[in-house]
Order: sequence, then structure tokens, then C-alpha cells
Amino acid sequence: MEYEVNVDKQGRLVIPAPVRKLLGLNGGGKLLLRVRDGKIELIPIDKDLEKRVKKWSEMALATVAEPFTEETSGEWKWVSKEYAERKLGLR
Repeated sequence: MEYEVNVDKQGRLVIPAPVRKLLGLNGGGKLLLRVRDGKIELIPIDKDLEKRVKKWSEMALATVAEPFTEETSGEWKWVSKEYAERKLGLR
């Protein structure tokens, strides 16, 4: 997606409506402006980012990992403990 935009005497430019809609900037918003290798990058700043990070971290911290309690199937019984320890470098 490419658009040609004009920059006025005060340095303002208009971001085309389809781009604003795509990036969720319809009702205003903030952008991070970065200059890299002679190019300008405009990166949307998510205004709800802190809320979403907090919600995600609460969910992640509330997750409880349960250890496996299943018995192994009979097909692995042929591997002796000594053989496994040698292969793992424990002997």
C-alpha cells in the first residue's frame, strides 16, 4: 500500500483515510516518529497497550501448570535406566 502525501509549510501531512482506518487512528491517536537511514517511519502507539499487558500478565500469572501423572506406555520399557543415563552423559 503506497500513497503520495503533501507536507505543508508547517510540516504537517494528512494520513489518508484508508491508512488511518487500517491502523485504528480514526478518532485521533499518537504515532511514534522515527528517522532511520534517511527515511521516516510512523509507528502507531496503542493507547490500550498498558491495559492489555496488565490483563495478559494477570492471566499468565494465574495459570497453574500441573505435572503429568500418567504412566508411560509399555513400549518405552525396553530402555534401561543405565542406557538412558549413559546417553544423557550422566554416567
